[in-house]
Amino acid sequence: MILCLCPNPSIDMYAWLNTLQAGQANSITKEERFPGGKGVHVALAVAELEEQVMLLGFWGGPTGQWVKENCESKGIECYGPELKDWTRTCLILKSDTYFDDTELLGSGPTISSADFESFRNTFIQILPKADCITMSGSWPKGAPVDAYAQLVSLANKAGKKIFLDCAGEQLNQALIQKPFSVHINRREGQKLFEEESPEQIAFLLAKQCTYAAVTAGADGLYLVAGDELIHAQCPVEDVYSAVGSGDCLLAGLAVAFNRELDIQAVAQLAVACGAANCIRPELGLLYQSDVEILKKQVLINKSAKTSVTNSVS
Repeated sequence: MILCLCPNPSIDMYAWLNTLQAGQANSITKEERFPGGKGVHVALAVAELEEQVMLLGFWGGPTGQWVKENCESKGIECYGPELKDWTRTCLILKSDTYFDDTELLGSGPTISSADFESFRNTFIQILPKADCITMSGSWPKGAPVDAYAQLVSLANKAGKKIFLDCAGEQLNQALIQKPFSVHINRREGQKLFEEESPEQIAFLLAKQCTYAAVTAGADGLYLVAGDELIHAQCPVEDVYSAVGSGDCLLAGLAVAFNRELDIQAVAQLAVACGAANCIRPELGLLYQSDVEILKKQVLINKSAKTSVTNSVS
């Protein structure tokens, strides 16, 4: 059983526009909605890969119930506090112009200390059922800056493998607890380590965890364990949208480790999952049939550790 955390779920809406003019009324020509939030994407991908999955989140108002019900319809066990404030809505603009794939991220609800404690207590209650845990994305306003760090500490004490994907102070605090695996993208790594090279970022990150995963868009995944670097790519010709690809990749990492695959097979499955998300119009979702095809197209290179002199900024 894989437990996925999504503290800040959302309704993700594609909004098609022919043009966008500042200071004027702009008509959306088509709308399409999907259950969203990084951890929700992870949970949906895990379920599609036919693994049992639990999802822990804050569910706010009618929008939160809509997301929760959609996840439950996929066989996902959902847990977590219900809030009066509505779960956020995030817009992804689709257009033939330069603002294609522009994201407008909703702010979401504000939680109290009691809400956080309820979330934390639920986490403790369901933790024994989990074989491994993914923790993804932002927290609602009002959450402590060490929210993930607190949960990573609890999971470590229970002997559970953590797969973390977050940024900012939440990441800084959580790294102190040495999670099992951490995924960041190259931009986040550049900010964290003041380093441009994704390979160097991955080796620096690996000082804080057992497996470091750094993604660099079309350049693929840099996965480091100890002194070993795996660089994996899965070229795809027609990319519909890359939104949610990192989440699907994280799902592949968790599933692969849960299946006790070797590191090359871990990278292969993870990258195939990320690529599978790109080729379909459904936002943040993948199909297992696509993953199986794309796994055969993954290119993998291995190398040893190079000199790393930078320190964490």
